[in-house]
Amino acid sequence: MMHGSATDPAWIFVMVALWAVAIGTAFWLGARLLQRQHRPPPAFPSALDILERRLASGDISYAEFDEARARLREHELDI
Repeated sequence: MMHGSATDPAWIFVMVALWAVAIGTAFWLGARLLQRQHRPPPAFPSALDILERRLASGDISYAEFDEARARLREHELDI
């Protein structure tokens, strides 16, 4: 009797498992590609968001932030 033939139950299980992994990976990659295509483009940050980031990073002082925010609010009323 030959050992390790192609009809051995262990080889059949290994081949079925490999095919299942390959098919599952293909579906997963396809789903990821479809999700990327349907994502909305990133929104641009508002002027206030930029000011808040600059304040948080220490680029501007709170007084400068407060003055710039007041000017932004004046322009919002003009529109």
